Amino acid sequence: MKRKLFSIGLIFSLMLFTGSLEAVSKDVSKIDKLEKRLETLEKREREWFKKGESEIRVYFKNGFKMRSRDNSFKFQAGGRIMHDWGFFSEDTKFASSFGSQENGARFRRVRFFMAGMLYNTIKFKWDMDIDGGSNGVTFKDMYIGTHKIPILGNFQVGHFKRPASMDSITSSKYLTFMERSLTNTFFKTRNTGFAFFNQHFDKRFTWFTFINKETAERPPDFKIDGDWNVTSRITGLPYISEDGKEWVHLGASWSYEKATDNNVTFNAARDTEIISTLFTTGVISAERFNIVGLEGAVNWNQFSVQGEYVIADVDRGAGPNGQLDSFYVQGSWYLTGENRRYARRSGSIARFKPKQNFSWNKNWSEGRGTGALQLAVRYSELDLNDSDAGIAGGEQESLTVGLNWELNPMSRIMYNYVHAVFSSGVGADNGTLNSNLIRFQVDF
Repeated sequence: MKRKLFSIGLIFSLMLFTGSLEAVSKDVSKIDKLEKRLETLEKREREWFKKGESEIRVYFKNGFKMRSRDNSFKFQAGGRIMHDWGFFSEDTKFASSFGSQENGARFRRVRFFMAGMLYNTIKFKWDMDIDGGSNGVTFKDMYIGTHKIPILGNFQVGHFKRPASMDSITSSKYLTFMERSLTNTFFKTRNTGFAFFNQHFDKRFTWFTFINKETAERPPDFKIDGDWNVTSRITGLPYISEDGKEWVHLGASWSYEKATDNNVTFNAARDTEIISTLFTTGVISAERFNIVGLEGAVNWNQFSVQGEYVIADVDRGAGPNGQLDSFYVQGSWYLTGENRRYARRSGSIARFKPKQNFSWNKNWSEGRGTGALQLAVRYSELDLNDSDAGIAGGEQESLTVGLNWELNPMSRIMYNYVHAVFSSGVGADNGTLNSNLIRFQVDF
């Protein structure tokens, strides 16, 4: 009996072993086929790229981008469209001082750009604005640079933004209001020169020094006038939460400039580019001038406060220096719970990002697919008068209330109501102007 059981068990074990061998044989056959297929694909890939060529991956992340597999080469192409509408009403004093303002519309910005990195060493960018107005084509950023320089960090040469003011450095795509504040009167946004800049302590401290000569922004040639000028800015980030929703920003900037042909003019910044410049200092005889700016911002979840003060000290050579100044304070609140995002590398405001993108197909009653809603208010003053120095440009006080509907990270609709009060160079009342402004914006 035992022999029979042993024989039956042995026969059963042999059957199982034979079945296992067959399964293993089939698996080995599949692996061989996969290896041959892989070899064929690798051969095709080698034949696809010639010697010295690399694969480029195309992807989308807030714009169309390309990069090589090893990240040695990076490219991005895109642009922005900002279309503004303005409706104005003024009192009789304003109309007699500046004339009646006509309702209108204009393309504030129509820009195309390409930027990239070559061999993970040389970076470049060209950015042109085709505004359709009398200015024609305008150079914006047009530079070549390199990075990872010991101690100094980065070098850049060409035509680009000067490092002054958080409001000025922040891209127009991410501004809380349609136009920058009245402090922008003292900042020529871009110029031609070269710069060194770097970040330290996990990008919580930045510095930027720009050396330039006075130039125009019209291609194809840049006419260089005057002496060398210097602009520097430092920023600090004393606190930022792990999720980036809470942060504190502090900064300061200084600009030293020689007056071209011993003359300087400050034209008042406008609450909208649909209207013309309303007042100016006119030509001031001067040898040089210094501009000092202080800036600060706090963001706490969906609430944010930001402010700046700027003073320009004009050295007229003979007689007392002229001192002109401006400031603004602004606050904002995301009704839908988002927060203003911070860009550590530049010490500025970064791209907005709604929790949910706008969509016609979502349930709005449940708060889905609405995009982001941001309510904001700003008060700003500008004083271009200094009687002791004989400067009589005028004064302006502006109160702006804004509502931004951010449909997605790349498009939004903005509404600004601006109540502006004007005074003459001798302090006389020049009336008030009320502006209702709308912008349709997309960048890609």
